[in-house]
Amino acid sequence: MKRYVLPALILAVLSSSEAWAHTGHGAATGFMSGFAHPFSGLDHVLAMTAVGLWAGSLGRKAIIGLPASFLGAMVLGFWTALMGSGVPMIEVGITASVLGLGLAVLLNLQPPLILAAGACGIFGLFHGYAHGAEIAPALSAVDYGAGFLLASVLLLGCGVVLEGAVRRVPAISRIFGSGVALAGVALFFV
Repeated sequence: MKRYVLPALILAVLSSSEAWAHTGHGAATGFMSGFAHPFSGLDHVLAMTAVGLWAGSLGRKAIIGLPASFLGAMVLGFWTALMGSGVPMIEVGITASVLGLGLAVLLNLQPPLILAAGACGIFGLFHGYAHGAEIAPALSAVDYGAGFLLASVLLLGCGVVLEGAVRRVPAISRIFGSGVALAGVALFFV
């Protein structure tokens, strides 16, 4: 199974559109739309995969803690958007998540679990808000939310499995981190 993770991740990254998977770029239309949304933008694919990769490098507790923090905050951001509350600089926050998570992987940062989970939570809030802002008023937020949550779990899991696959050759993880960080820099100019 591990030998299929890297090709699947590469395919997902190459098939993603640019950073236009956020608010105001089309209406969400149910479970399948929610499921497709995280795969529709390079920023979502890279950030969520980097969370999983970073979590895998931090150890057993982080494998649960970082993705759970990201997902929990993503649900909170989703709910915040549905309630009509504003969160400033969503696009900047999402782009910063790509840059920051890429740097965390590249530099093999090893902060205390609470700090790493907190950073992932902040980044997840921005991603969740972007997802929630896409929902058309007449649609079921539960269906859409279940779709994007499932896709997000898959992307986070891909990162964890990827880290396990490249653990013997840490340079591969650093190469991925540098690519994610460079993509984050590029997204600031898009």
